[in-house]
Amino acid sequence: MSVQKVPLSVEQRIVIRFLRENVLSAEIHHRLQQQYGEECLSWTRVFEWCKCFREGRERVENEPHDHWPRTSITEPNIDHADVLIRENRYITIKELRAMLSISVGSVEDIVKYHLHYRKVNAWWVPRTLTNVNKMVHMQAASCLLQQFEDEGDAFLKSIVTTNEMWVHFFIPESQQSSSEWQHTSSPKPKQAQRSRLARKVMATFFWDWQGVIHVDFLTDARKVNAAYYSDLLATDMKEKIQSKRKTGGKWVAFLQDNARPPTAKTTIETLWKLKWNLLTHPPYSPDLVPSDFYLFGRLKSDLQGMWFCGQRRRHPDCSGMDTPPTTSLFGGGHQDASRKLEKMC
Repeated sequence: MSVQKVPLSVEQRIVIRFLRENVLSAEIHHRLQQQYGEECLSWTRVFEWCKCFREGRERVENEPHDHWPRTSITEPNIDHADVLIRENRYITIKELRAMLSISVGSVEDIVKYHLHYRKVNAWWVPRTLTNVNKMVHMQAASCLLQQFEDEGDAFLKSIVTTNEMWVHFFIPESQQSSSEWQHTSSPKPKQAQRSRLARKVMATFFWDWQGVIHVDFLTDARKVNAAYYSDLLATDMKEKIQSKRKTGGKWVAFLQDNARPPTAKTTIETLWKLKWNLLTHPPYSPDLVPSDFYLFGRLKSDLQGMWFCGQRRRHPDCSGMDTPPTTSLFGGGHQDASRKLEKMC
């Protein structure tokens, strides 16, 4: 006597019916994924069956219907759709439907549930890197990573990094920061949209693993050029580092971007006189600037919803971040930089 094999879909529905009372739908789907792998029901199907069983349904088989059985989702159609998508990543569902001569619903099932494709937006970047740029990036990352492996945490603790940021006199709160708990039946709260003030000031941050060393606010009477930047390094920064670091001005690994003032001849001569080790920073690489990917986002988040009447009001909020409790916060920025270097190599 032959034993009739239960289809995998029906077998999973039996499991869902058994677990529906005491286990969350997301947990049921997670367990099914571990057990059945690629044959697991989709997230949507699991939640639909959980809802049906909780509403009193007991039957695990599909209800009888008079519709024609679906015959479009076949291996040849799945393979053909995969080839078409790989040849043209911008192809639409309607174009696939015309080429495969099947319904839109069948195409969507093939793309989403059989091939597991999803459409994603492109990540906007300031510049598309050439192969030469990528090679320079990899060489610079390898050099820095090798220095980190040789010296360990001492190398990270010696790094002083700098970058500029526009600080607006008012930064509105983000939609996420103003979210609040509400019942499902409660009306959604409304908030008037407010834009940031056009008035702003340029702030140059210098910081290391312990916190902010110095913040310089650019006044209307000054311009960011090589003379201004060199004078800032030779006077304010030299004094601040000597007073805040146990080693004084020795063993400073300086990380800066590739803008014109930092790379000018006057600036390089100033760094040479200070005996600071200038770290390699390839062009077009904001992902290797700790200020961009770690500090500025947190700083802008703290300044949201605050009004400032003048430039002096900003100094306590920015320079006050060099207190001891921020040591782990700023140290994490350089740890993130080392992880990014590993990815580039």
